[in-house]
Amino acid sequence: MMQAVRAQQIDTILRLAPVTIAIQLLCGAVLLAALSSSVDSRELLAWFVVAGAICAVRVGRAWRLRSDAEYESRAPATFLSATLTVGLLSVFWLVPPILWFDDATSSSQLLMAVVSAVLVSAGSLTFISVPPAALAYVTVTLASTLIIALKLENMPMAALTIVYGLAVIIAIIASARQFIAKTRASIALEEQSEIITILREFEASGSGGLWELDHQMRLVKLSEDLASQIGASASSLIGIQVRSLLDPLNRVTDLSSGMQDLFRHLHEGTPFRDIAIPGVRTDRWWAVSGRPTRDSGGRVIGWRGVASDITDVRLTGIDSVREARRDPLTGIANRLLLRELLEEMILENLDDADRGALLMVDLDRFKLVNDTMGHAIGDRLLCEVARRFEDVVGDEGHVGRLGGDEFAVVWHGSNDEETLRGLAGRLIEEVSRSFKVGGATLNIGATVGIAAGGRDGKRESNLMRAADLALYQAKRSGRGKYAFFTQKMLTAAEDSRLLENDVRDALTKRTMHIAYQRIVDSKTHETVCRESLLRWDHPTRGSISPQKFIPIIEDVGLIHQIGAWVLQRACKEAMSWPDKARVAVNVSAAQLEGEGLEEVVREALESSGLDPDRLELEVTESIFIGEDADMLDSLERLRKLGVRLVLDDFGKGYSSLGYLSRAHFSKIKIDKDFVHGAARGERDRLAIVQAILALSEGLGIETTAEGVETEQEIDMLTAMGVTQLQGYYFGRPESIEPDSVPERRLVRQKAS
Repeated sequence: MMQAVRAQQIDTILRLAPVTIAIQLLCGAVLLAALSSSVDSRELLAWFVVAGAICAVRVGRAWRLRSDAEYESRAPATFLSATLTVGLLSVFWLVPPILWFDDATSSSQLLMAVVSAVLVSAGSLTFISVPPAALAYVTVTLASTLIIALKLENMPMAALTIVYGLAVIIAIIASARQFIAKTRASIALEEQSEIITILREFEASGSGGLWELDHQMRLVKLSEDLASQIGASASSLIGIQVRSLLDPLNRVTDLSSGMQDLFRHLHEGTPFRDIAIPGVRTDRWWAVSGRPTRDSGGRVIGWRGVASDITDVRLTGIDSVREARRDPLTGIANRLLLRELLEEMILENLDDADRGALLMVDLDRFKLVNDTMGHAIGDRLLCEVARRFEDVVGDEGHVGRLGGDEFAVVWHGSNDEETLRGLAGRLIEEVSRSFKVGGATLNIGATVGIAAGGRDGKRESNLMRAADLALYQAKRSGRGKYAFFTQKMLTAAEDSRLLENDVRDALTKRTMHIAYQRIVDSKTHETVCRESLLRWDHPTRGSISPQKFIPIIEDVGLIHQIGAWVLQRACKEAMSWPDKARVAVNVSAAQLEGEGLEEVVREALESSGLDPDRLELEVTESIFIGEDADMLDSLERLRKLGVRLVLDDFGKGYSSLGYLSRAHFSKIKIDKDFVHGAARGERDRLAIVQAILALSEGLGIETTAEGVETEQEIDMLTAMGVTQLQGYYFGRPESIEPDSVPERRLVRQKAS
């Protein structure tokens, strides 16, 4: 206890070191200014510099002692070192009254007396945690004040100084005793709190008992109740390594995240609470809590804690163990319990790869219910979904909710493909039936990802990842379906992750570049515009398609950054083109959200000096899914800047005639599939192209045909009235040398 109190006293004086030093330097600066007119400046400066150096050394040591554990153990602070340092600092305050008081002006003498009194008071407050240091400092500074009184031959002042000094010394002693008493009480209370916490954990966790380890992780104490539940006597287990007790065959730790967490905390010396681990000896589940015990130097010398059997209470009952593992809304298992059940299933089938599976289920169209009917109805719908899932699974598995509208099924039965197909199909079928909630009839669906235990993963984390990848694949294939995990999914996901890292590196190092593809007048074939296209030549993968890396840029949230760079670069380069053709830049739906794009476009135009009419912003029809009014507002703000809006890939799948007039587009780009189909004489494609041209003529909008590759297509499209053409016939995307004639001096790049 005494060592802990001493440590607290030292820590307090170290924490207050910056405050005390600030007071010393402030008082020194005041005296320096007051005496500068009557005392040799070299003497004053030498005194102030030496005192300042001592202050700096003290602050530096205090900082190192508090921030560098190795330094603190090598050169610890003690009462003696603190007293000597403070005493040396106080001696410097004897210099002014002894050497310079007689030469000072009357006002400076008065100021010197006031500063001495301030220093006495400051010392009694800032050094109080270490009484010897406080007494040494106050005694010396009182001597300074007494010297001033004697030099003034003011006996009442001298007597008052002595009385004041005795009062300060008595106050220091009393305050120091009170500080020590409070520190003792605080430390004792903290120790009692730790004991109470362990006892409360023991009481809350149900049946179980106390355990204790030494610094070598061997059992030194074990309650008889806990030992009996393990199936042995306490004496027979004393001295056993905890790892040998919990995982004697060394098979479970590699599979159980709970075991891994436990041993990580024991290795790092950090406290832990309610870590659930499987009991290999008894096929039970245990909740373990513990905290390290340390010596005076802070080194871990052992562990104390509690353990309790939670096998039954985590599934039934009403205590805190079960509540921590239940979803509060639906009452089914939450993510924590699902993880434990999944580990349990894996351990049960270590030698049987034909049983056990994990199915992850994502509800389709649930967000629409929440948005239109409100969260209260949405919550009731989730409860109904949980009930239906439990009816489907029965006693052969457990249903849990991962969060939001994501569910999971831990299946303990056979995992042959036919069985799992049937299970996934029944889950989808049950959710697809109408729900009656609050007088409303609701219709949703479900998508399922399936991972078989043993075959698709032998760890909880691996199975979760496999089922998640399968769910992602099922969503891509079309909602309302299910998909089995395959190794190709993992390979693709890993490749995507590596590619994401490469994308971040490429954006940081600016190794991507812009290529431009010509858009020509259909009659003269003169260049009227160039579309800027982001290109990436990877050092090992070669040329990577934008269709592959642009979605990654959007997913990681970097589309705004790279989009702004493309806009600024394209506008700047367009200013160097002799033919003054327009430049087209593609804009994604993510960039259109909010008002950020408007500012980016304005800055790009202003910094480059490009005429707004020379900038075309291309958007695809997909931005209009849901008839988003904010998207139309964003487009209108851009149009008011004077730039031209272009609708790209028109007719590809989201066409709506209404937004053409509302968004005030300047140009429609006809998708290449329609162009090629019309050129082949396909009646439906030809009719669509004719309809688009008639529509654009009526609205006074230009048209650009994409993907033009043959003279036949050129002749046909020109005859039909298309105003502009774009495609490989007129050139592939190429990087343009500054200040060059674009069509004559081109640096050819790899086609994408």
